[in-house]
Amino acid sequence: MQKKKNISFALEEVEEIPNWAEAYPEHKFTVAKCCFLSTRQNSHGIKISEKVLKECAGSILGNFLVAKIEWGDATTHVDSESIYGYFPMEQDIQFVEDEDGILKAYAYAVISKRYSKEFNGIFEYQNLRDSSVEMTVTCEDDDEDVVTSFDIYGLTCLGKTVNGSCPDADIKLVRFEEKMAEKYFKKHDILSTLKEFVEERKQQMAEKRYKIDKSKESMSTKPWGDVDKTDLRNKIMEASNKSELVKACYMLVEDGWEDAPSEHLKYPVMCFEGDKLVYNRYGLSSALAYAKQENETSVINKIKAIYKKLDIDDDSERKEEKDMAEIEFSAVNIGDLWGKLYTAMRDLHHWEYSIKGIYEQDNQKFAVVYDDDMKLYRLNFSLTEEGLSLSDEIIEVKEEFIETDNMKKFAEPENVSDYRKENEEDNEDSDSDDKDEEEDEDKQVEEMSISELQEKISKLEKGIEDRDNIIMKNNEELETLREFKKGIDEQEKAKVVNSLMEEVEKFLDPEMMKSLRDEGMKCELCDMDAWSNKVKAMSFSAISKSKKKNSDIWSFSAPISNQKEKKSNSVWDRI
Repeated sequence: MQKKKNISFALEEVEEIPNWAEAYPEHKFTVAKCCFLSTRQNSHGIKISEKVLKECAGSILGNFLVAKIEWGDATTHVDSESIYGYFPMEQDIQFVEDEDGILKAYAYAVISKRYSKEFNGIFEYQNLRDSSVEMTVTCEDDDEDVVTSFDIYGLTCLGKTVNGSCPDADIKLVRFEEKMAEKYFKKHDILSTLKEFVEERKQQMAEKRYKIDKSKESMSTKPWGDVDKTDLRNKIMEASNKSELVKACYMLVEDGWEDAPSEHLKYPVMCFEGDKLVYNRYGLSSALAYAKQENETSVINKIKAIYKKLDIDDDSERKEEKDMAEIEFSAVNIGDLWGKLYTAMRDLHHWEYSIKGIYEQDNQKFAVVYDDDMKLYRLNFSLTEEGLSLSDEIIEVKEEFIETDNMKKFAEPENVSDYRKENEEDNEDSDSDDKDEEEDEDKQVEEMSISELQEKISKLEKGIEDRDNIIMKNNEELETLREFKKGIDEQEKAKVVNSLMEEVEKFLDPEMMKSLRDEGMKCELCDMDAWSNKVKAMSFSAISKSKKKNSDIWSFSAPISNQKEKKSNSVWDRI
């Protein structure tokens, strides 16, 4: 049985779609609006006039929306791309001129919800990707940069870190039918009525309800530190019966909770087990401990009433409250906290991470850590009288957190550098400690008998031998792994080089082929995109000059790091 999942998008992404799309029902198809080409300067340096764009843009109809998806995102142009969508023939290309006088071409693609789940999934949290056409072109005889016609074979969805050659080309998912929105667009205040329409639409689609089970038999005993309080709140707020869930889960519900739930929903005591909201044994203990610290009498009385109903023993409650309740923010010893977290990370072999900062939000403590590439990650942890325990998940984040009313940051200890990198002082201290130990051993040796001394020497020699064997073995294994990885990288690089050289063989002379092949094999694997762009650019130039302008399909992309802003980058800069 297929599990339904509704994907929501921000208001600025909501728009009507053409009437013809009604033939593709919403429960089966996603609709994507694609800007696939424009007259703006592109990174390949070829010029597409308004006349040529209007004459040839229709060649995308009847063709496919494709992508290569790996690790939860699209990548770039490769031979192994898969078909995820289709551009129906029954539509007309839309041409839009922007304020700069640039003409953009738009078309809609339909995408299967059942068979293209991984493709739809990449748009769930960021509903925008660059795109890139694959097409053949014909250029003027006396000017190889001026396109006289083109024929599109498909549109490739690119990953977040890859730019398209055409800076305007992008893809967004849309699905709001014209008939359903028509009555709202007729009113004079379009923005407010569109909001009204979206809210009404959300209400119509709100089908998710969660059950509440307050029985002792269903009570959860999983660690309260493992419960993501933000996820818990968001899940409740998205439910159609959120009012009922809020009153059951939170011991203090203040006015304004619907507009600002993070500020006005306090002392959670429940968690989700499947589709049911149940009491959490340690959530109750934690809430009671905090309520006592804040002298929240009403909350204390509510929790004690729940204890009585669940038949929880007072002595047991007091012990578990002490053992399991999170230590209050203000009561934490900063140096001790950083030290415990650093030690716990090392115990779990998280050697590659350094601590950037430590925070607390809604009673959930977490650290922001970074790796050698300076990427940031969130690592949740809990701190109780029993000690510090880490979450199993390390989640990548895009930026540091800012302190707010419900987000607090722990101060940094004076020796904060100890938790961010290995420094020479540590080694010096270690050497000093080793010398002290050696002096103590020398004193002990003077007091030993000959037989005791011989036994001691034998043990030390055996220990040194074992240590050396372990070090040698680890070094051998490491060298073997390095050689293995190097071999894999060389194979992958050779595969890329051979594949592209076979593609362009008919356009380049043997001497140029040899030069480019040698250059490609000398590149690092991470530089293959730049080398590939260079080869394609040179081949494109050769195609135009040799009149072989319609024989091969060209990928209209420039795989260059993108992140936040779209920027046109000429491939010639990469040569």
